[in-house]
Amino acid sequence: MVISLYCFSGSGHSRAIADYLAKQLEITVEPLPDEEMEERSEVALVVFPVYSQNLPDPVKIRLPKIKAQRFILIATYGRMSFGNVLQEAASLIQGRVIAAAYVPTGHTYLSEGNLFEVEQLRPLLEKIGSDQAITLKPFPKNIFANFFPNIRSRLGVKIERSEQCNECGLCTLNCPMKTMNNGRIGHHCIRCLRCVNSCPQQALTFRLSPFLKGYLKKPKEERFLLFLN
Repeated sequence: MVISLYCFSGSGHSRAIADYLAKQLEITVEPLPDEEMEERSEVALVVFPVYSQNLPDPVKIRLPKIKAQRFILIATYGRMSFGNVLQEAASLIQGRVIAAAYVPTGHTYLSEGNLFEVEQLRPLLEKIGSDQAITLKPFPKNIFANFFPNIRSRLGVKIERSEQCNECGLCTLNCPMKTMNNGRIGHHCIRCLRCVNSCPQQALTFRLSPFLKGYLKKPKEERFLLFLN
């Protein structure tokens, strides 16, 4: 059986889950493809985060490029709200969804560790051989969630470049939106913080707006939801 595992991760929370799955399956984690794939996998596992109750732009753009007969979709969220992203992701693929999950984990902007329980993910692995498509339950989404989520992120999170930057180019290389230029933020930045987390000089930092700080103090959502049937 040909199994592929794809992941988009900014702060590392989604990547931690993908790494666990890769270890169990003895396969490697691949980035979401930039070009449409020529070969079709039998099963594709895809791990990605929820941003402002939406799919991040790199996921929206690249998810349709994956060719697979069957999919397992895993959406990680920072314990605030997951919107309806699994259904939205399922609408972008060409193949059957045989399992899916919403996994609460640390929030990108709160410097939290990986909070997921590995044992909770095992039922997903047991579904790999299944051919039966599942029905994803729809969830309510904030009426303002689709109103310029990237602009809201830019207003809420400011990324700053210090004099420690030696223009090594690593942030440019790692930027999923290809909008970073040696520590200088472009207009298409989605505030995934991959640049901040990958900077070897720690020359990039971020600060939150008072409004976003207040929002992140709200009670946390802890639901771990599996869709297997």
